[in-house]
Amino acid sequence: MRELGFEPFLGEPDAEIAGRWLHTIDDTLDQIQVAEGLRVNYVAHLLLNRARFWWDMVRSRTPAWSWSWVEFKEQFEHQFYFSYHQKIKEQEFLALRQGDMSLLDYERRFHDLFMFASHYTPNEQHKVERLRNGLRQKLRQGLVAFKFKTIRELIVVAEVLEACLREGNRNNMVWVNGRK
Repeated sequence: MRELGFEPFLGEPDAEIAGRWLHTIDDTLDQIQVAEGLRVNYVAHLLLNRARFWWDMVRSRTPAWSWSWVEFKEQFEHQFYFSYHQKIKEQEFLALRQGDMSLLDYERRFHDLFMFASHYTPNEQHKVERLRNGLRQKLRQGLVAFKFKTIRELIVVAEVLEACLREGNRNNMVWVNGRK
C-alpha cells in the first residue's frame, strides 16, 4: 500500500490527524475499488509505531480476517478519536470564525474541523451557510444577497469581494494620509 503512495499512520494522539488519515484512506479505497473483504488487511500494513502496537493487541484478541471494514473503522475511531477530543473539535467547529485568517486558511480550517461536526451540517446548503456565517462581517454583508450552491462558489465570490475591499481600503488610506 505504501508503494501506491498511501501515508502510514503512526498513532498520533490527535483526533484531527487520525480523522483526516482515515477519511483519506477510506476515500482512496473507494476510488480504486478495493473490495470490502481486503481493506482491513491492506490498511493494517499502513499502521506503524503506536498504531501498530494497538493493532497487534486488537488482532491478538480477534483474527484480522474476521473484521469487516466498518468494524475496523469503529475500533480505530474509538482508539484514536478519543470522545473528549472529538467534543473539543466539534466545539471548535461550532465556534469557528474567520477572524484574522485568510479566506483560504479559514476554508481549510472549516474542512479540517467539519469531520467532527458533520451532523450539524447535513447537506451542502447548510455547509455553505455555516461557512458564510463565520466570515468577517464586511465579507458576510457583501455576500448575504447571494445564494450559493457550493462552498467553492462562495469562496470564489468571497475572494473577489475581499480583493475589492482591500483595494477600497488602500484607496481610503491614500485619501486619509492626504496624498491624493
